[in-house]
Amino acid sequence: MSNTIKRSNLFVWLLDPLQPTADRADARYRFAWSPSAWLLPLGIGVAALVISAVGWVTDPEQFYFSYLIGWTFCISLALGGLFFVMIQHLTSARWSVVVRRIPEALIWSFPLLAVLGIPVLFGMHDLYHWTHHELFDPASASYDPVIAGKEAYLNIPFFLGRLAFYFIAWSYISYRLYTLSILQDIEPDPSIPKAQRRVSAWGLAVTAITTSFASFDILMSLDPHWFSTIFGVYFFAGSFMAIMAFIALIAMTLQKAGMLTGVVTTEHYQDLGKFLFGFVVFWAYIAFSQYMLIWYANLPEETIFFRRRLENGWEVSSGILLFGHFVIPFIVLLSRPAKRLLPVLAFMCVWMLVMHWFDFHWIAMPVLHEQATFHLLDFTTWIGLFGVFLGVVIYRLSRHSLVPEHDPRLAESLQFTNT
Repeated sequence: MSNTIKRSNLFVWLLDPLQPTADRADARYRFAWSPSAWLLPLGIGVAALVISAVGWVTDPEQFYFSYLIGWTFCISLALGGLFFVMIQHLTSARWSVVVRRIPEALIWSFPLLAVLGIPVLFGMHDLYHWTHHELFDPASASYDPVIAGKEAYLNIPFFLGRLAFYFIAWSYISYRLYTLSILQDIEPDPSIPKAQRRVSAWGLAVTAITTSFASFDILMSLDPHWFSTIFGVYFFAGSFMAIMAFIALIAMTLQKAGMLTGVVTTEHYQDLGKFLFGFVVFWAYIAFSQYMLIWYANLPEETIFFRRRLENGWEVSSGILLFGHFVIPFIVLLSRPAKRLLPVLAFMCVWMLVMHWFDFHWIAMPVLHEQATFHLLDFTTWIGLFGVFLGVVIYRLSRHSLVPEHDPRLAESLQFTNT
């Protein structure tokens, strides 16, 4: 890559907030909302978090669990977007070029998510049972030999170090891919696609490993007695499903406001619908595989996870998850017309994002409550964090062309049709 491109890279990194490229974009690709449109979801998010702060004072344990679920939901969307972008580069995909800027704007949010994770660190003692030091002391009445046997991994300094490494790795990979894409708008260079593939090649491996371990640390260690080697794949399946729904919804919203007219077509929505349907099935396959292996082995330290979710009212939540996350979307999205009829697809995208959040609630909340329940904080923290997250994504979209204009596969993407 030329020295000019390298200097431009530094320029974009340092001065981009003051130097939008959207105004130089083709009219079809230009962000048409007010430059301050991002303040609306941000304001809603901040207001919801302020309401949630009351719960932080009155019921801190509930707040921390509710906050963790909303935070994990946002992380999963960002990770799903990162996987999507890297896979498109590695496969030199043509169909997805016109929608790729949406997940590219989304993956820029990892530094924000790291900052938003600070309350989780304050609540570690309430969230993670293994942070209680007496569990590791053989002289204590609370000594737990199972948890003590995992001390080499489940200890606070190592946990914090791993979290820092995850966010640094995700932020760096995202920064490289995003700035290369923006540089292509500013100064098209034939070496950029090769650089994007090179970053994606090692970035996909790093992201796959760190995503698995992050799911172990953030969610699975809420119950330190339980473990599942397939849990990382389960988390990935839900995340990739959710990003398909998110991309389709954002694209439809932009088009309803007059943007991307004739750019993102029914053909592209059909492919997004295919991926959404495919990962609904893949998530169900992994969920069943996890259940079947635990049921077949019948080990007490493993079966306790499902036992808690099949009694005291949680069996209703398990049934809702089964039908809402798999049976209903499977039936609705199975047909070709459902993926091409935008009102139906939009409804199912919203439905699946809600079910994705419900999945995390089903995983985390039985650790806190023996009886199945919902709390106001579950919703205010989710809306608050997602509002802030969405505001930042819209801000990113407003800064540049809504489509990577000089991508060599753009013309083919514009003419894409399903066969």
